[in-house]
Amino acid sequence: MKWFKSSLLVLGMTVSMASSAAIITMSGDDIDFTFDDSTLFGSGTVVGNSLFFMPTNFKAESLNGAGVVTANQTLIVDVVVTTAGYDITSLGMFEQGDYITNGVDASVAAAGRLGVTSTTTVCGFIACNDANIFNVAGLGDTGGVLTDWSGGTSVDLVDTAGWGSDTSLQISFQNDLSANTLNDGEQAFIEKKFGAIGLVVNPVPVPAALWLFGSGLLGLVAVARRKQS
Repeated sequence: MKWFKSSLLVLGMTVSMASSAAIITMSGDDIDFTFDDSTLFGSGTVVGNSLFFMPTNFKAESLNGAGVVTANQTLIVDVVVTTAGYDITSLGMFEQGDYITNGVDASVAAAGRLGVTSTTTVCGFIACNDANIFNVAGLGDTGGVLTDWSGGTSVDLVDTAGWGSDTSLQISFQNDLSANTLNDGEQAFIEKKFGAIGLVVNPVPVPAALWLFGSGLLGLVAVARRKQS
């Protein structure tokens, strides 16, 4: 997800931050983000056209055969393009955290889903929509050592027939964590420490006919100026 890279480099340069637990709106370069900052995701930070989260209590832990313990949250984010002449063409999510497993039957899991629905465009008889999921692989026994994990997915609006781009979307950002132990002396712990939603915003292509009309108009102006001189 290339559009995260430049934003990650300047994450310390906070454009806007949320401090109160409420439905809030934060502005990026070309987009307004509206969401509830009282969820497990915590408060957000906007850099460019990306929304970042650094949760402090998004975790699941199971000890000594306690069985499955889960932590899950779905965050709804409404996004609206604020720069005239621009559209959203694709978006992605990325998250990372750490985990510990210790014991033969100790295990953890992390999964996510990125869903998007248009609030302006209909595909057939319903609002244009798409979604992708991911499951983090390779979360094996760490021997009690804290180990990093990461995952992500993306949605390209052009993949949905009749869509392609949009100026107003509702994004569903879902995360599921689980930890499981079956025996005494076992430990399973997993937490999410970072999450991001990034959007690709591009200029709306000028229709060919309009471009030709504009080019022709400029040509006529040039001819008229030469005649006057």
